[in-house]
Amino acid sequence: MVFFYLKAVILFLVSWLVYANVKTWWSFRRLRKWGKQYGCAEAPVVPNEWPWGLERLYFLLTKLKDLDFLDDFVLKRNIDMGCNTYRMHGIFFNTVVFTADPENIQAVLATKFHDYELGPARNDAFHSLLGNGIFTAEREAWAHYRHQLKPQFTRDQVSDLEAAGRHLNILFKALPQTNSDGWVESADWMPLLYRFTLDASTEFLFGQSVDSQTTALHAEDSGYSKEQQDNIAFSEAMNTAQEYIVSRLRFRRPSWWPLPKEHKEACDTVKSMADRFVKMALDPDQKRHLQQAETGERKKFVLLDALVAETRDPIELRDQALHVLLAGRDTTSALLGWTILLLARHPEIYSSLRQTVLSTFGTETHPLTEPSFASLKACKELTHVLYEVLRLYPLVPVNGRLAIRNTVLPTGGGKDGKQPIAIMKGEQVGYHSYVMHRRKDIWGEDADIFRPERWEGRKLGWEMIAFSGGPRICLGQQYALNEASFVIVRVLQRFDKIEALDMSGPLKKGITITLQPGDGVKVKMHRASS
Repeated sequence: MVFFYLKAVILFLVSWLVYANVKTWWSFRRLRKWGKQYGCAEAPVVPNEWPWGLERLYFLLTKLKDLDFLDDFVLKRNIDMGCNTYRMHGIFFNTVVFTADPENIQAVLATKFHDYELGPARNDAFHSLLGNGIFTAEREAWAHYRHQLKPQFTRDQVSDLEAAGRHLNILFKALPQTNSDGWVESADWMPLLYRFTLDASTEFLFGQSVDSQTTALHAEDSGYSKEQQDNIAFSEAMNTAQEYIVSRLRFRRPSWWPLPKEHKEACDTVKSMADRFVKMALDPDQKRHLQQAETGERKKFVLLDALVAETRDPIELRDQALHVLLAGRDTTSALLGWTILLLARHPEIYSSLRQTVLSTFGTETHPLTEPSFASLKACKELTHVLYEVLRLYPLVPVNGRLAIRNTVLPTGGGKDGKQPIAIMKGEQVGYHSYVMHRRKDIWGEDADIFRPERWEGRKLGWEMIAFSGGPRICLGQQYALNEASFVIVRVLQRFDKIEALDMSGPLKKGITITLQPGDGVKVKMHRASS
């Protein structure tokens, strides 16, 4: 009896494999025929060492922790293939086309935007924390959410730096004390930057900061108020929830995969805090408006209040706010972390940028002018530094879309790699900004080197997609650049020297929702004299 069942299982598996192989062959035969009308040619194919490329799954499960995923896997494969666009046949007969060609990325994100969707993987990963919102929605729903948010990221709304300045002063207080020679001997900026961006983002979103930096400064034995305990729980829950999201994205767990209890509890904590602010925003007699009226303060912009004018659905308001919060915290903190780390490793660039900042804005004790949206944007040397950081360490180094109909990529096919490529409905197209941003045929032989002056006279094009592009280009781009520029100016005014504790070793990368320094931002700094 056992032999009979075993024989039946083997027969089923063999039949399924034969069927799947024939179906794949027939699908690509039809695709090639369809692509001829557009002059399409075959894309190079990644050779599989084991059936269905199982060696890549084995590599990810057993060796990835000891290697640099971007350099030793993504970039290396591109170099081994000797081209910038190729097709890979993977497990369960699925196929992916990977590209680092500006023309192809422009097609996916812009010119053929309506031929692609995000696919279910992103929504499956983020829904438990964020619900429905701009980063996971498709088609009409996405257009609705973007229409709600776009007016809230105009120059007038993102140029207010008063809150950022206040939270940055608290960050400076959180740094270790200087010694008798004026040096902060050792400091890791990364946790401080996370708290700074969380505090600034929650104030921008909710009108009230969670003050995670201030709370962290309190000695634990001094005790916390109920509000402080809630704020601590919120910031810790954000980290816990994101850890599982990253794991789910990395291993492509399906929607039916059960959620761990710890993740569920973390999501509930985050949503509970957001619900509290939403309830306040929907209350016309909310306390903070009365306080502002009584004290005569200028009413500051609060994104949640602006969204209430668009919808009064509490769930939609909460989800939209959490989508923006996640982006606002992680992207700006990662950008600032990489910038401080790279400047600390290049003292000559730090010194040059500092001279520019001092001549433009003055010193910390004798300012010439307060940094503003316009003056920060006009400081070209500072902008070039940030662009160069984003080129080398893009916040989203790998991304992708799912083709919802047969479509065409404009280049990468044929022997010369210049003919179009046919993309099958249901096929994934992955694009690697990390690879494209380091292409020597685009950026020169020193493409791997941090050299901000390469941006002099150069305009942003599709070879640089730090904030994506096309209809889904990042709405918060100017918000992030403005806040990051402000922080770097204040750091340059405060410290005349900054050095990494490790000046020459390889920079470890941490791939979470964004690309961040994997071993913190550990530096020593010298306080500028008054």
